[in-house]
Amino acid sequence: MLLDRRRIRKWAKWIALILAIIFAISFVGMGVGQGTGGMNVLDAFSCSDDQTPEPQTEQERLNALLQTLEANPKDTTTMLAVATMYESMYAAGEGNGTEYLVTAAAFLRNAIDVDPSLKDVYLRVAKIYMEDELQQFDAAVTVLNLATTVDPTNADVFLNLGIAQNSLGNKTGAVLAWQKYLELEPNGEMASVVRQQIEKLTATTTTTAATNTTSTTAGSTTTSGQ
Repeated sequence: MLLDRRRIRKWAKWIALILAIIFAISFVGMGVGQGTGGMNVLDAFSCSDDQTPEPQTEQERLNALLQTLEANPKDTTTMLAVATMYESMYAAGEGNGTEYLVTAAAFLRNAIDVDPSLKDVYLRVAKIYMEDELQQFDAAVTVLNLATTVDPTNADVFLNLGIAQNSLGNKTGAVLAWQKYLELEPNGEMASVVRQQIEKLTATTTTTAATNTTSTTAGSTTTSGQ
């Protein structure tokens, strides 16, 4: 009888050991403590110091770009990225007045000074100069005249050059630029408007010239009569 008890105890120990092993395997393999929030206990001990970095602010990204540019002053890609950042910050109402808009234009000008083949940048900076907040049409004309050499088949260059020239009161320059636009884009989206503007400017010029001629002739006649 005693022997049977000893055997039972012996088998009970083995069974308990086997159950403990099974439980331990289940604990590790399946995970426990997934009640509240579905958190795995094992996760609490793994990489507890591994934290995801917080997103950079716009100013921090700008500072990083400026540092990159400082290391490589001729990096036009970074110049354009910096200009874009300043334009974005200006659009968000940051900076003092037009400060960021002017700064964006400066970086764009620098980019085309370093690499004159950046065709798209000429129009981009010219349009900034022509913004209502700046109205620096003389600067726009300078850039667009350069663009006519670099990108002579771009009708938009001549369209905007005409607008800038007209805004400066240079009617002849505006007409010449718009005539070139029509030559490149006779059926363009702005073609009908441009034709109307050319007719208006040439009519004004002709009328002014005729008036001046009449005045001169009248003056000469009066002098002769005396």
